[in-house]
Amino acid sequence: MKQTAAFLCRWALLFFLTSILVFVLVRMMPVTPEEQWLTAYKLPHSEENLAYVREQMGLDKPLPVQYARWITRFLSGDWGLSLVSRVDIRSQFVRKLPPSLSIGLLGTLLGAGTGLALGYGAAFRRRGVCDRLSSFLSVFSQSVPAFLLSLLIIQLLSVQLKAVRFFTGDGRYALLTAILLTALYAAGALSRVVRNACREEMDKTYVKFAVSMGFPKRKVLRSYALKPVLCKLTAAVSASFAWVFGGSAILEFAFGIPGISYFLIDSMKARDYNVLQTYILVVVIWMFLVHLVLGLLLRALDARGRT
Repeated sequence: MKQTAAFLCRWALLFFLTSILVFVLVRMMPVTPEEQWLTAYKLPHSEENLAYVREQMGLDKPLPVQYARWITRFLSGDWGLSLVSRVDIRSQFVRKLPPSLSIGLLGTLLGAGTGLALGYGAAFRRRGVCDRLSSFLSVFSQSVPAFLLSLLIIQLLSVQLKAVRFFTGDGRYALLTAILLTALYAAGALSRVVRNACREEMDKTYVKFAVSMGFPKRKVLRSYALKPVLCKLTAAVSASFAWVFGGSAILEFAFGIPGISYFLIDSMKARDYNVLQTYILVVVIWMFLVHLVLGLLLRALDARGRT
């Protein structure tokens, strides 16, 4: 109970400190929100126009009042309007979030499953097929940019072979390819984590004792030593889940997927501070949920007692 309360307090403090930092930073931008709004609508930057826009946006109030109004509205579900398009930010997030979550979440989970199977096989035979493949994927994912591989896939499948149309139709092929690429880039590193964790458990006394009693090493590792391996895999996956937001921007841009990262890029170009500060807070909330779920999973796996 105390650990849960400490966890919630720590994340609540992080959320409010992040919100204050974001609120201050966006107001230190070289172009003020009212100037950006007038520029977007091609209106003159006269003193009258600046004063009117500043009043309409509530920017004429003291900074503590502005912050209190903004964070209160955010927590109540009112995320405000886009500075440029004047559309509701929350509705845009709700509409554009599913593609990004599909790419990041499903891709990472698929990569974790592949990494678990590949790393498990690599642990039993050095320089075997699984070991070589996991090593190749690990090096490949760090040396070949995802954007370059995406362009090669588009060139091969869509331009030369004309087998897949990525930019027409309902976009299912583009989304599926982005998910598979995310899984590919996640599987290499995660498979090495599993491989090293399995070999570490194989060198421990209880595994050697069970093997000396005649039990097959694979069965011992699968039945008794799998929990510590899963704990280390879960800890590694928690870092990969941060890639769900922002990291999928490369694939969304390459395949023309209208996700949240694509929306963020457009907002950064327009210096839409309303969208930017909302995006950062949504990322904090997402990471809180990730750590909460994975923390419960680690507790279910008895991480403290096994690692």
